[in-house]
Amino acid sequence: MARLKAFIWPYVVFSVVILGVAPVMTPFLKVMELLDIHTHRLDDKNRQSIINCSPVEFFPQQGCYYSVGIHPWNVTSSLNQEWEALKRAAIHPQVLAIGEAGLDNLTSASFSLQKEIFRAQITLAEKVNKPLIIHSVRTSNEILELKKEYSPRNPWIIHGFRGKKAIARKFLEQGIYLSFGEKYQIEALQVVPLNCLFIETDESLVEILALYKTVAVNISLPFEKLIEQVQQNIRQLFFRE
Repeated sequence: MARLKAFIWPYVVFSVVILGVAPVMTPFLKVMELLDIHTHRLDDKNRQSIINCSPVEFFPQQGCYYSVGIHPWNVTSSLNQEWEALKRAAIHPQVLAIGEAGLDNLTSASFSLQKEIFRAQITLAEKVNKPLIIHSVRTSNEILELKKEYSPRNPWIIHGFRGKKAIARKFLEQGIYLSFGEKYQIEALQVVPLNCLFIETDESLVEILALYKTVAVNISLPFEKLIEQVQQNIRQLFFRE
């Protein structure tokens, strides 16, 4: 009930304060239908997904869930419009997480500016009490340092994790969850406790159930048990009471 109220009240605020209209409640998906915590694919099949988009692309459709954030590839010195849009989206009840936000050492965007925007999104996620979906490319040390610095109350999830087993363990030791997509290192996957595991399609064309089947084989777990466990993880992180 507390979590339901937490969803309803921001929607009232968003409708009346931001949009200037009376709230019309959106029927939400059942939690048990969610399988994919991160996708960029905009099609009918992502009714089982948390759809990721940039703040200015956030136009919620009935029955869908979203994560919204400023990607490190898109960081520039003029982000006022994007940032204001993110603050509005962050309180919307169909937005379950902030992100993907993070750091990337292979992009041309200024690393210091990436860090500044990432810090701002860490703070925003804490303010709105939602998980943070993180993009990290060759920046595990920086992510770990920021985790220790902020000691966030809300979960951090590294999306599309492709790192080595040793890096996976470092993230896990700091209470950071890992989400696996189409490509990953099996040895890293196998060290992740089941209650810290998520699965996603990201930009892959492979269906989410096919990814579950592959992961289940790679960790020697029945397919149905994997689905049950990940859905439990989704309930605990994205629908916290």
